[in-house]
Amino acid sequence: MTLDKWRWASLPPAIFPRPELDPEKCTGCGRCANACPIQLYEIVDKKARPNRRYDHFRCIACENCMAVCPRGAIRIEGEYRVEKGFWKNADLFEGGKTWPEPLPGSRDRQFSEYEKELTETEKVIYQRRSVRLFQKKPVSRELIKRVIEAGRFAPSAGNNQPWKFVVIDNSKILDEIDVLCRKVCRFGTFLMLPKAWRDKQTPGDQGARLSLWQKLFLPIFVRLNPGETDQRARGGINSVASDPKYHTFFHTPALIIILADKRGVGSIELDSGICGQNIVLAAHSLGLGTCYVAIITALRFFPKYRKKLGIGDQWKIVTSICLGYPLGKVDNVVEREQARIIWV
Repeated sequence: MTLDKWRWASLPPAIFPRPELDPEKCTGCGRCANACPIQLYEIVDKKARPNRRYDHFRCIACENCMAVCPRGAIRIEGEYRVEKGFWKNADLFEGGKTWPEPLPGSRDRQFSEYEKELTETEKVIYQRRSVRLFQKKPVSRELIKRVIEAGRFAPSAGNNQPWKFVVIDNSKILDEIDVLCRKVCRFGTFLMLPKAWRDKQTPGDQGARLSLWQKLFLPIFVRLNPGETDQRARGGINSVASDPKYHTFFHTPALIIILADKRGVGSIELDSGICGQNIVLAAHSLGLGTCYVAIITALRFFPKYRKKLGIGDQWKIVTSICLGYPLGKVDNVVEREQARIIWV
C-alpha cells in the first residue's frame, strides 16, 4: 500500500458534478432545495442558487433536483471522479452518463418515444426516483401490507427468508428516532469533517480544513468503514446533523424498517436488499413514493430504544424505507453512469 493511498484517504482531491441553474426558468419554488440529500441549494430572493457551505460541491449526481423541478431549470454537468489514492475511480468509467438505453437504437431517442415498447416493470424501474417530498396524507395499513407482500416473495439464499419488518406510522415515534439518528450523525461529523462545516452556515468557510488528529485518524477509519466515510456520504450525514429543519425521514407518513435474522443463510444483507427493492418497485407502481434511509442503523447504539420497537438481539437493522404519497411529480427518467460489462 503506497504512501499516496494513505495520503488521499480522507478528503481526496476530486472532480464533482456541477449543478447548473437557469435563473430565467427558476421560480424559487424550493423543490430542489427540499429534495437534495446533500442540501446543495438554497432559495435567496425567490431564486434557487448553489449552497456554498463547503469548499466545493459534494453532489452525488442523483439528479433528483432535475426530476422534481417543474420548470426544467436545473442541469447536472459532469461526473464524480477521483484521479488518485484510495478512492481512485477515474479508471472505472468510460463515456460518462447516459439516459436509459434498453432497446437497440434507443440512445438516439427520447424516453417518451419508446416508452410504449417497454414492459410496465421496466417503466417503473427507469422512472423511479427517491422521494423526499411527501404529502401529509396517511398511507393505509392495507396498502402498506400490500407493498410488504411484494417483498415477502423476493428470492433469498436457501429460501431462508431472513427478513422481518417494523412499520412506524406514528409521527411522534418517527420524531424520536430522528433525534437519536441526529446524535449519531453529529458524532460522525465530529470525526470526519472540519469544525467549520458542522453547522448550517451559508456562505460557509470554503477554506476549512481537517484538524491534525483527523488527518492521522481518518486514513485508518476509512479502510475499516469505507461505505460510511466516502466524502459524498459525509455530506449527507452532515445534512442530517447540522440543519435543525432537516428531518432524517423527511416527515414521511410511514417508515418500514427492514430487519434481517443474523442466523440466516448466506448474505442476509443481500437478501434483505432484494426484498426492499421489491417493496420499492411495488410502491411506485401503485403511485406511492419511497426513499431508502440507511441512517436508521444508528439505532444499534440505543439498545433500550431497539427494545421499545420490539427488535431483539438476533435481528440486524439493515435499512429503512420511507413510504408516502409524493408531493407533486417526482418519478422521472435521469442519466446514469454506463454499465461496466465484461463480455466472455
